[in-house]
Amino acid sequence: MIDLHTTPTANGLKASIMLEETGFEYRVHKIALTRGEHLAPGYLAINPVGRIPTVVDQDTASGAPLTVYGTAAILLYLAEKSGKLLPADLEARARVFQWLGIIQADIGAAYTGQFVFNVLAPEPMPWAVEHYNALCLRLVAPIEQQLGKTRYIAGDEYTIADVLGYPLATVSMLRQPGNLDAYPNMRRWVAEVGARPAVQKGMTVGT
Repeated sequence: MIDLHTTPTANGLKASIMLEETGFEYRVHKIALTRGEHLAPGYLAINPVGRIPTVVDQDTASGAPLTVYGTAAILLYLAEKSGKLLPADLEARARVFQWLGIIQADIGAAYTGQFVFNVLAPEPMPWAVEHYNALCLRLVAPIEQQLGKTRYIAGDEYTIADVLGYPLATVSMLRQPGNLDAYPNMRRWVAEVGARPAVQKGMTVGT
């Protein structure tokens, strides 16, 4: 059994999609960010960073529960544990790892800034809004270009790079610019990935 501590943000949905894809049994613990539950002592004892999602695997080789937090780390752990969605070939794995870094560290961080200054900021900061809006649009362009060359983000095989990218495209990108009209390759990819039963179910977890 795996315990998933989450909320239905783009980051949280990545973990629930992966759990559905791998087929592991799991139970959901909802974390209400608006009530500060991610900073409560009980949750910080599990994840000292105070972010979501977090998984606690109760079924490990050592017999001791294993806590994993950080979306990319969770996806990598579940892929290794299940033997799914991560190529065995070294070069193919390198391409997956490359896109994991781009999506999580570059694009994800840009959309976090965009959300902070467009949604959370108590007072408008036009420079910051313009900066992050432009940065988000610039950083998603390579994914659009890549999907014009390959079926999936890291190649012609569905991998954890697609699991990581799907909520970005269907949650974060639909907040700004608001649609995928300018991204025909991403629209094609979103339709294909979104038709997967595991993705459909994973996108409802925590809602």
